[in-house]
Amino acid sequence: MNILGYADKFSIKTNEELKIKVSCKNIKTYKANLIKIIQGDTNKKGPGYKEKKINIDLGGPFKARHQKFPIGSYGYVKNKKVFTKMKNIFICINIFSTLLSQKKEQIIFSKYDNVTKTGIQLLIDNNDKINFIVNKSKIKIKEKFRTKKWYLIEAGYDYNKGIFFISSKRYDDNKKISSIAKNKKFIKKNLNFNNNQDLYIAAKNSIDKINGFYNGKLDNLKFFNDNNISFNNKNKKILIQFDFSKNISSNKIIDKSPNKLHGILVNNPSRGVIGFNWKENSRSWKHNPDEYTSIHFHEDDLTDCKWQTDFKFKIPKNIVSGIYAVKLFNKKNEFYIPFCIKPKISSRNKILFLMPTSSYLAYANNRIALDVPETETVCARLIEINDQDIFLQENPEVGLSFYDVHNDGSPVFYSSKRRPIINFQPKVRGVLGGLGSNVWQFNADTHILGWLDNFNYKFDVISDSDLHTQGDKILKNYNVVITGSHPEYYSLKMIKNIEKFKNNGGRLMYLGGNGFYWRISFDKNSTDIIECRKSEAGIRAVETHPGENYSSLTGEYTGLWRRNDYPPNKLVGVGMVSQGFDVSSPYFRTKQSYNKKVRFIFEGIKENKIGDFGLSGGGAAGLEIDSYNKEFGSPENTIVLASSKKHTDVYLMTPEDLLDPVPGISGTEAENIKSDMVFFKTKNNGAVFSVGSIAWGGSMAWNKYENNISMITKNVLNRFLDKKGFS
Repeated sequence: MNILGYADKFSIKTNEELKIKVSCKNIKTYKANLIKIIQGDTNKKGPGYKEKKINIDLGGPFKARHQKFPIGSYGYVKNKKVFTKMKNIFICINIFSTLLSQKKEQIIFSKYDNVTKTGIQLLIDNNDKINFIVNKSKIKIKEKFRTKKWYLIEAGYDYNKGIFFISSKRYDDNKKISSIAKNKKFIKKNLNFNNNQDLYIAAKNSIDKINGFYNGKLDNLKFFNDNNISFNNKNKKILIQFDFSKNISSNKIIDKSPNKLHGILVNNPSRGVIGFNWKENSRSWKHNPDEYTSIHFHEDDLTDCKWQTDFKFKIPKNIVSGIYAVKLFNKKNEFYIPFCIKPKISSRNKILFLMPTSSYLAYANNRIALDVPETETVCARLIEINDQDIFLQENPEVGLSFYDVHNDGSPVFYSSKRRPIINFQPKVRGVLGGLGSNVWQFNADTHILGWLDNFNYKFDVISDSDLHTQGDKILKNYNVVITGSHPEYYSLKMIKNIEKFKNNGGRLMYLGGNGFYWRISFDKNSTDIIECRKSEAGIRAVETHPGENYSSLTGEYTGLWRRNDYPPNKLVGVGMVSQGFDVSSPYFRTKQSYNKKVRFIFEGIKENKIGDFGLSGGGAAGLEIDSYNKEFGSPENTIVLASSKKHTDVYLMTPEDLLDPVPGISGTEAENIKSDMVFFKTKNNGAVFSVGSIAWGGSMAWNKYENNISMITKNVLNRFLDKKGFS
């Protein structure tokens, strides 16, 4: 994969400028086209791949260049004159390391010039021992550091006496001192360790290259510069006193000293995490900030590549709303950068496709194929490794998804669009998409886009981040909103705006499964970054740690929407019950489906069994499935139209439903493992049609869109476009 890139926006208006950032290797030039993505599945049994080139000159050929991935989180403080006051120095900090035995340095802090060999550093060396460095002198604790234990490290240099000192106190789980180690020696007096370098936290600047990343929590970092330095922590003249409990929702770190040496965090290390003084009865950093005084840094954090722009262009005024991509290519390579063009104010289209970009971010660059041991088990077949999987294994610097874990085993809280996203492209095969096309998220959504195009429906597109920022007013001119195949990750504003739409007479077609499942938070200043903490049940890669279930970006409680008193059943009538990625099943119509109130849905349908075909597992009900449940808020007027049967034993109950792990929890045994197709009316002649299955779109596209699933979808859409009320 010799061409990579990303855009500065996921959604854009006509006449706005889109900036494209590109990195290449092993090639000299590349070209670029603007294309409209119509159907991205390349399966020969499907309707056929379809893209349309837009007649606009993007420039080029472009000269190829390589841009690096600046992976790893850290903080820095710009150099200021006040640092020149440092002669005597005493530092103290609490450290909770989470990854050792790696045979590499991990920097706690560094204000060091590698050319002149002047400055100070505190680091964990290749042998997991803590070192304090002043210029060329080094002192260390002989005892090796241990992971996941709190330490208090104190170190200093007496300018007048030449005393060089370091001490380590290790704490047990009850915060009692379990070990003390010290070291002291005499070195040259009157050392001048001042330089023009910035102060770095959790990394160092090695001649314009940031490296030496630390993995773990840092808490309560202080610098003292008393004229008569004390090595018993009785110093009073504070140079720096960082309080990481301040401004948790930002990338700022606050110095409480009079010097106000505030700093900046890079690549979103985890905030809102418990500190050294945390007590088990505290659960929220908003309520008890004094117990959330640490920051968890990772060597594999990445939320902004900060690449330079290679070219930019304005979106033509006459272009229609839809999903487009900048296609970067040469003779042997190609890379797509998708985005949506939002509708003009004058648009008269009555159908809106809601592009689930938050869910694309959640799965961005995931390594499920190889890094998750149970993937083959839940797919019931050998995994087909593709070029994207290999690239992600060989290039971990592209960043993580919510389905990965950090190198230290901790959860991934943040995902960003400011990087190339390998699996956010047409033509990409997934892992969890079932037998057949095996497409997932974005490419699976193109089954729906291709269907709309095939039947000549005129529709507009926005991203769900637009729904978050612009509110329900962005939906008000549409009769029908159509979801993607897997709109799993939703913010509170997005949920509320969908709710307003359907209760103000709007019609919602939920054409997917496992939707509205996890609660997310957006950065207050941008929708480029999302946060998700998977607390309290749900299907997840790893648990959140105790006390760390509140979003750092907003302070909201996180986890399942079901645990936030808004199960998806309330919104769309069905909620997640099971997953299995081998084969999908058909639906069977219920007696209720023959009621004249819903006759329009099955017009032209003679079969009782529907959807026993498809590109996603060979059936319309599968992969991840939802069902009706009145206890979780499915509206009382919901009509269950059809239910799936005959799921395999790869399908198991979700953890949140498995209150007691007893036999009978698999697809051939558990009655609640089924997908329900439902319809219900809402206020003001609004309505909801939900299919409760990710595989539905793959069946819509079967046999070039000529089938009973396609017909049902068409019946519903046509009726939903008609504003007359339902009987």
